[in-house]
Formats: sequence, structure tokens, C-alpha cells
Amino acid sequence: MLKTKRKLGKSARIPNKTSKKAARAESQEDLTAEDPTHLEQSSPSSDDGFDEPEPIPAKKNPSQSTTKPKINKFKQRGDAKNVKPPTLEEMKELRDTQNLFHSNLFKLQVKEMLEELQLKPKYTEFIDNWLESFKVFTQQLKDGLMERTHLEVPLNMTQKPTGFVFSKPTREPYLIGAAATGTLLGPKIVVDVALEMPKESLHKEDYLNLRYDQKRALYLTYVTERMKESPSYAKDQFTFNYYANNPLKPVLELTPVAKQVTKHLQVRLFITAPLSSFKPGRFVPWNNNIRPSLFNDEWDEEEPLPSTQHYNANVLFDLTLAENQAHLEKAFKGRRNFQDGLLLLKVWLRQRELGIGYSGFGTHILAAYIVYLNAQRILHQSSSSYQVARTVWNQLANTDWTKGISLAPASSQTEELGKLAAHYDVCFMDFTGQLNLCANVPLSVYQRVREEAKLAVDLLNDMKLNSFPLIFMQKCPLYSRVDNILKITNYSCVDQMLLLHSQPQFKYDYAKYGYPQLLQLLTDLLRKGLAERIQSIIPLERATEAWPVENKAPVIGKHIQLGLILQPEHAYEVLNKGPAANEDPEGAAEFRRFWGEKSNLRRFQDGSITEAVVWGTAQDAPAKKRLIVRQIVLHLLEHHLQVEGKDVQYIAAELEEVYRLSPWFKVNKLKTKLPLDQDTDAEALSPHVIRCYDELARQLHGLNDLPLEIVSISGTSAVFRYCEPQPVLPQARVAGSHILTSHVQRVIIQLGQSGKWPNELTALRALKTAFLIEIGEKLEAQCRLQWVLSAEGLLVLKQGFCFLIELAHSKELALLKQEVTERGVTTYVDNPASRALERHHYILPKVSGALHSLHQTHSAFGPTVLLAKRWLATQLLDDGLWPETATELLVAHLFQQRQAPQAIAAPQTGFIRFLQLLAHSDFNGELFLLNFNNSWQEQQIADLEHSYRSDRQSYPALALATSYDMQHAGRLWTSEQSPSQRVLGHVTRLARHALEIIETSLMSKDLRFVRPAQLFRASNEGYDLVIQLKPDLVPNSLSFDLGSPFVSFSQPNFLLPPAGADRLARIVRQLRSAYSDFAAFFYNPHGGKELAIVWRPPTEFAPKPFKVTELHACTPCENGKVQVLKETLIEDFKLLLKDFYLRIATPEELKREQREHQQPKRYFNAKQSQEEPKPQAKPKKQKVRKDTEQEAPPKKKKRLIKSSALKALN
Repeated sequence: MLKTKRKLGKSARIPNKTSKKAARAESQEDLTAEDPTHLEQSSPSSDDGFDEPEPIPAKKNPSQSTTKPKINKFKQRGDAKNVKPPTLEEMKELRDTQNLFHSNLFKLQVKEMLEELQLKPKYTEFIDNWLESFKVFTQQLKDGLMERTHLEVPLNMTQKPTGFVFSKPTREPYLIGAAATGTLLGPKIVVDVALEMPKESLHKEDYLNLRYDQKRALYLTYVTERMKESPSYAKDQFTFNYYANNPLKPVLELTPVAKQVTKHLQVRLFITAPLSSFKPGRFVPWNNNIRPSLFNDEWDEEEPLPSTQHYNANVLFDLTLAENQAHLEKAFKGRRNFQDGLLLLKVWLRQRELGIGYSGFGTHILAAYIVYLNAQRILHQSSSSYQVARTVWNQLANTDWTKGISLAPASSQTEELGKLAAHYDVCFMDFTGQLNLCANVPLSVYQRVREEAKLAVDLLNDMKLNSFPLIFMQKCPLYSRVDNILKITNYSCVDQMLLLHSQPQFKYDYAKYGYPQLLQLLTDLLRKGLAERIQSIIPLERATEAWPVENKAPVIGKHIQLGLILQPEHAYEVLNKGPAANEDPEGAAEFRRFWGEKSNLRRFQDGSITEAVVWGTAQDAPAKKRLIVRQIVLHLLEHHLQVEGKDVQYIAAELEEVYRLSPWFKVNKLKTKLPLDQDTDAEALSPHVIRCYDELARQLHGLNDLPLEIVSISGTSAVFRYCEPQPVLPQARVAGSHILTSHVQRVIIQLGQSGKWPNELTALRALKTAFLIEIGEKLEAQCRLQWVLSAEGLLVLKQGFCFLIELAHSKELALLKQEVTERGVTTYVDNPASRALERHHYILPKVSGALHSLHQTHSAFGPTVLLAKRWLATQLLDDGLWPETATELLVAHLFQQRQAPQAIAAPQTGFIRFLQLLAHSDFNGELFLLNFNNSWQEQQIADLEHSYRSDRQSYPALALATSYDMQHAGRLWTSEQSPSQRVLGHVTRLARHALEIIETSLMSKDLRFVRPAQLFRASNEGYDLVIQLKPDLVPNSLSFDLGSPFVSFSQPNFLLPPAGADRLARIVRQLRSAYSDFAAFFYNPHGGKELAIVWRPPTEFAPKPFKVTELHACTPCENGKVQVLKETLIEDFKLLLKDFYLRIATPEELKREQREHQQPKRYFNAKQSQEEPKPQAKPKKQKVRKDTEQEAPPKKKKRLIKSSALKALN
């Protein structure tokens, strides 16, 4: 028989092979076995890479005759080797790819990630060697009395320990956690090692009053001191830290200095004790092991002592560690599928930050849950790593741990599971049946883990998207998943709350640790007060920082940070209705006691008289309603806990200031009947414009004697979809033959069908103009509306708002596409003009309606877009660099895509997620699809994504597609220049920097939340020149102005330009079209008064050979070459800007001038003032005036100092 090596061919690599093809491959193997000489007799007959089939005699079985020629179909280059059909294992892998994964891409992504997560052999070797050396070190330890130590004991004890006798460990140290199960995860590898105290070190009464914890800390201190004295560890870095932010669990963190691992590996040393150290019943949840006398409290002897279930679980964690680790190691050892599945779950949990801190859902719980599912026969031992992760998510989402689950065999469960679960929020008993692995996990965190698991399963089941980056790659910090954040960081305030309001049982249960007491106190109060307004309250924690072993242990738990996830349907209700006083007097009295002076007896329209609390009115602006939850929280804290608002930081809607009306503009000067407040904003003003538009649409439909009936009317401006960031006020007016206004609202109308429209484009547009004139005359005659005809359409003035009516006709689009070939054949081809018209007249109205509906469903969509647009504008990115519609569609993508279990309820949270989208998206490989109304089918989406990947170069840098522009999908809303690849990279860097600022301010216990000016003001670095414009010729934005990055505030002006005349934007477009090869231009479209310029690389200004086609902005130079001079370009810029131009300077010169302008005059002559004696106050003022008068000529030098390049222009 011919021996052949198995080589994976195409059938083994492509997962879409059917079972029929596999069967055909098996029949090939059978034929090969029957006739082995056939493989050796084939000979090449051509050079095309294929073999000529041999003549096959006719056989009775037609299937064999058709199969046999395909045996040697392909010729191997070099040594002739044959392809063997896939084995059973490979067939199973192919079948799993089809049944379990979305596609081969998802499977390859998972496989590649697992390969990258595998630990390198050098780390494994170092861990083994280090553990062996540590075992030798522990054997050399000696028993003795610990009298004094040079190190600080890592435990805050009420009294100093005396007479601790150290006993040499009788058991060798061993690996625990991820190092033992083979699931270590980088980038910083943490190896956990356990060292067990001998039983002799503990007394039988040490279970009481933190004695065990004190001895544990002393034992750790003694071992650490001996390690520092040992030459083997002398160069290593030693620090103490709290495990899981638990002050009773100090651990040693040792960072080796070995070059083999550099600083990527850290060893954590845990001190444990044998389970037999105490009687089994000492640490059951209902026992008390911390007496009131420990904290000098008095307790009535007749009353039972409160249970200390959480402290008991804290001690049991050490006592049961060895046995639990042995079971886990047995379950995971040698099972690569379980290990890889746990690695996938660890990555998923880490990206969501759900395992951090005292209340975190640790990865050891997931490891134990895998073993539990295997024991319950829900998870098979042969399951793949993907099946392990998917099964865990599915079971987490669909099971309830509040009633308790257990890893212990039924025979060893001494107490009923329900009795144990009654003492905890979440109950998952370990292998011994004594320790609850979820003892410190609050119910809200567990519910959040369940929701995230359910979302992961839903994403895996969604065949329309690639769920891999959403599950594993996308970082989802908890602060971006909550809508409001409550921070209490005042130490005295926290101590006051704990002293006056924390119940004694919580004090003993948590061993006087403040954080869990605060968490219990605040969550109980807020859940009762907010009720249906919130979905959950999640603690936001950061891991404690390590400290040197020579320093005292820090006091932690003196601050707390809670995240509130709101329920959009009820969060902004203005009324809390209580029980009726006559029907439920006790309930009414309790309601009054809970709400205090806010509660009043009110009569309602249905005749009922009940207690109620009113937080606002139904007519309040949306921004004001979004602060109702803040009002309630601050009131509850002050009424029940005596915490004043100044001691609390409640983060909600701080950034919404940027689209409020500028305080410089006075609303009372407007002549309008609309109810407008001075503190209004762009979001609150949008409904006024929409109502005015609706009335205008009714009037247009009601016009009589029009030649053709108006079929449809659509508003396409951003204000109609609540996406206009600048306040639109009713201030438009007629001045002569013009309408003066700062905003023009575009309206598209379509007429009924008629065959009388001309077939020539110019004639058709002339007829459209005549029709618009007819509409204007009818509006003036029948509705008394003023109108003006412009080049773009019909301008109509109504209630102080200006509307631009445009007429859309399908024949115009066809005529724009029409082309006549050389042979005289008429064809219809897309071109930039036709695409622009189709987008503006036909696709944009549909998208505008879809976005309007999205805002009706998610009220946070509109204000999120406002924040995003304002941020981009303040970063000097106008519509020419970053289209505003692209911003709207990206935010809509956020609200449509299921990236979080709950929808976004707060605009500020939506803005943070928008920044995350910009900062972490792979724009080169991702096509943003917006499937409005689920119009796209799965096959259409697959075809579009395939086209995008195969022909990526034909798509713009930022590709957006909606279900209304399938024909131009990905190419309609953006272009190669808007945004360009450079602008996209610039925006990505800006978003990452903004996220760093936000995260630092949010998660820091010392800093307050970021001020809007820190985010919504561009940096003044990185620009080469700044062209300052005349401030009186550039109108200011009506939105809140946070200042310019280049110059100080100037007197604002709110001049109304002619409708649709944005002269600055037109000039910038001209500059870009003429000089984009030499410079990039940036300005703030929302009232910016400076134009920033960045020169292209120096190669663009180097001398080049003379060419007639490349003489733009060139000057002759030596050797017959030409060169582009920056001075010449600046003169051209001045010529184009004309009246707008004020001066040109560099950012450095503007900075220096601004510093001099802000510096007080008394410091100008600091050296002279130091030499002279200090005069009295009155003479000093006179002297300053005198010096000022004398130094009048030098005062001119304070003007801008021009650079040498600019001096050459004069």
C-alpha cells in the first residue's frame, strides 16, 4: 500500500463544505485504497498545473466512473504528494463551525485571540523556578518570637500585637488561582501563591474579634521581612496591597527584577490556614464572631448577638482555599477547552470592569461555575472553548443564584441551602459547603452580570453582525454604562453617616469597614426613594494602590461612588404620588415621614386626595426634567442622612451647558408670542420650529388654484430631527428685498404627476422657479406670509422663522444622469451632481424622518447629537472637514446597535459612548450600517459587507450606509475629503484625549467632574498660523460660548446676515479648493473668529522642475526651477479674505500677547519694585499711573511681534 502523509487541503480549511462533499471525499479514499497504483502512474501532459485525466473504461456504477477521474485532478509542485480527505476530528470541526459560529471569520478571530493569550514558555519556566526557590526559602525559616519588626504590619489594628510566636510552615507553598488552572492573563501577569500557616500558630479562640486576621497579618509581615533579608529576593520590589479592596486581606506583591520577565510579572503571596484550625460550626452565617466589646459598644445581654456572615465568609475564604483549589485544579488540569473557555470569559469580564473591588464578581466565581455546570452535566468535557463560554453566558442569563446553588455533594451539605442563602444577596456555595463564593457580591452587580451575559448571547445569535469585537475587543467601562453618578468623598461626611446612621449589625458584620456599610445604607435609601425611576444602582470601584512595606497601611473605604442606571419611561416624571390619607392613614404618615417637608396633601382631577411630592411641571424643558433624579437624591441625602449638597458630587447634565442660549443674548428683546426663557437651550427651542413647520405644511396643502397638487412636504434641516446644536430663535425679519436670519430651515415639496414637464434641464428648472413664484403669491394672498425668491428656492417668513422651500421632481434627477455616447445612445450614469441632488431631495427626507422617530423612541438621541456636534465644532472641524450628517448617523448607530443591555437615557452618557466609538473603532475595516425599520435582509447585509471588504479602496475613509441609500451604500454621506484619513486620525486622537480627561475626573476621589471648557475648547498647539478675523463682521453663535483657544473674549455681536449667506464658510471653501495642496484650514463654524492654518510637509515647498500645469502659487527660483513660497500664499489668503482679515500671527505670539494682557500692570516692573521700598497704598496707585504716562511710547511694543516671514510681507 502507498503510504501518504495527511495534508489539509481546501476541504479542511473552508467551513462551508456540505456533508455531501465530505461523503464524496470518503468515496475517493475508498477508491484510492482499492487501486493504489493509479496514483503513481499519472504523468503531466501540460504546463497549466493540471493533469490530464486517464481514459476510464465504462462501468456499471456511474457514480464510480464520475468520481475516479477526480482523484488526481491537481498536480503537486515539487514532490508529488496527495491530499487526504479530512479525518473525523476535522469533520467535527467543520460541522461545529457551521452550527456554532456565525462564520469562519468569527471562529478565526476567537482562535487567533486565544493563541495570543497563551502564556509564553519563558514565563511558565520562571514561575516554576521561582516557586521551587520559594519552597526552599520557607524550609529555611525558623520558629521564634516576633518581638519587633522594621516593617509596618499591613493591618489597621486598634492595639499593637505583643508576643506573636512564628511557627515554620509545615506545608509547602503552592500555586492558586489562574496560575494553578493554567489561565493566566496578561498584559501584567499576576501569579498567586499561597503559604499556609501551621495549625500551631493559631489558638482555638482566635476566631473571635479579628484575632485570626491580626495573626495572619503578622505572619505575612514576618515572612516578608525574612524575604527582604534573603539574597535571593534582595533586589526585588516589595509592596503590600489589599486583595479585592478588603482591608482584612493584605497580600504581599513582589515584582521580580529578573530580565527574563522584566516588569510584566508580579507574584502575590496569600497567607492561609488549614480548615481544621477551628471547629466546623464556628463560621456558619448565623453565628457572631465579632463582639460589641471590640468597638467599646454596649449590648443588651438578653438580645441575641447579630450574625456576622460576611466576616465569617472572609475567614472561610482562607480556611477552604486549599480544598477548593484542589478541586479546581483537578477539573481544569489537562483540559485545554475548559482553560480556553475560562480565558474567553475573563477577557469578557475584564472589558466590562465587573470584577473590580470589594463588590466585584471575581473570575474565580466563573471558574467554579464551569466546574458546577460540568458536574450538573450541562457542560460536557469535550465541549469546545467557545461552547464553554457560550454555555456559561446562557446559564448565567437564565438561572437565579439568589436562592442558592452549591458545588458540594448533597451528602456533605449539613444545612439546607435555602437557610444559607437567606443571609446573602447571592449564594454560590463552594466544594466544602461552608463558604459562599459570592458573599460580597451585591444583588445589583449580580444582576448586571446576568444582563451582560444575556446581551452576549443575543449578540452571538444575531446573524446580521460580527459580534466578536462587541463581546471581546470593545472596552466597556462601567462609568459609560450608567446615566448618573453619585460621589461622596468628604471624609468627615462619611464618618458622620457611619456614626449616626449605620446599624450596629452592619458594623459588626463588616468589621467596621466603612465601604460596604455605606453601600448598604445608600442603596437601601435610594432604592426606596427612586423606586421605578431607576433600573439599578451599581458601585463603581477602583483597585486600591499598593504601598511600600515600610509604610503604614492606608485607611480605605472613606469614599463611595455609585452609578445609577435610569428607567427612561419613569425617570423624568414630575410627581411622586402617595397613599390617600382617608384610606391608608398609616401609609400616608409613613409617606410624609419619608419625604419630609416636600410632601403635601393634594387633590387630583379624578377627585382623589392623596399625599404627593411635586418636582416640577409638565411644561418644564427636557433638560430641567433630566435633573429630577438629582433633586430627589440630594433631598433624600439631606433629609435622612443630614448630608448637604456641597458635600456631594452628583454628576448629571454638566456638559449640556454647551448648547444653551448664550447669556449675552437677551430673549426679552425679541418680539414674539412664544414663551421663551433666558435659560433655554437648542433642545427646548426645536419643538417651536417643528410646530411652526407643521402649520406651514398645513397651509401649503390648503392652497387653492395651484396648477398641480402638492403630494408630500418634508423638512430636511437638522432642527426637524432635534439635531441642531445652535438655538433657533424667532428673530428672522424682512429688510428691503432680503430676509435677515441666522438659520434657514429647508423644506422639500413634491408635486403630483404630469406629462407636461419639459425634457430640457434648463427649461425644467425655469418652470420650477415659476411654480415657486406661484406658491409664494398664493401664500401671500391666502395666508398673509412674506416671501422672497432666492437662487436656491422660495424663502418664506413665518412667526419669526425662515423656511426655504425647494421643489423636487424626478425628471430633474433623470436629466442630470443623462449622457449621450459617441454613438448617439442616451444612457443614465450617476455623477456627483446627481448623487447630491438625490441625497438632498429624496434620501435625506427619509433619513430625517427615521431620525425623528428615533428621537421619539429615545429622548436622549437629540441632545447626544447636540453635544457631539458642539464638540466637533469647538475642535475647529466644520462641515467641510467632517459632515454634520455623518455625526447624526454615527450617534444613531450607537442607539440602534445593542452595545449595552440598556438603552442610553442620559445625553452625557451618550456623548461618552460617542467618544468611545470615535476612539476605538476600526474605521478602516468597519462599515457602519443603519438598518432603519429592519429594511435590509441578512443576505443584503452580507453582500454589502463583502463588497466593502473586497473593494475597500473605492469607499471613503468613514463609510456610512442606511437602508434608504442601498444603491450608493457607504459612499453617499461622506467622501474621500470629508472626512479624510488624516482628519479621521486627528478626531480619533482628540476623542482618546477627551476620554482620558473624563475618566480621570470621574474615577478620582479627589477631583471634581470635568468642566465643559476642558472638553469644548480646542487646543492652541499644532497650528502654524492663525488668521484673526474682524470680530464685528463675524456673528457670534447663539449657543453658550466657552471661548477661543487663541484669543481672549471679545464683545459679542449677534448681527443677522442675509438668509443662507455664510460668507466665512464660502471663503474657506474657496481657500480649500485653491490651496489644499499646501495648507489645511480649520475654524469653528459656531461663531469662531479665527482661521487656523497648518502647512503641508516641507516637501510641498521644495523647488521643483518647471511645468506649465503646476505653476499655481509658484515663484521662479535658481536653476530654472519653481518654488511655492509661504509668503506668497499668505498674501493670497489676505486677498481672498478681504474685509474679514484683521491680522496674521503665530499661536506662540498670540499666547505671549495674551499672557501680557492678563498680567497685572504692577508686575511689569517687578525688579524696580523689589529695589524700591514699599510705598503706601495711595502713593502706589499714583506711581503706577505716573509710570504708565511716562512709558507711553514703549506701550506700542506690546502689540504683536511679527515673525521674520511676516515682516517680509511689509
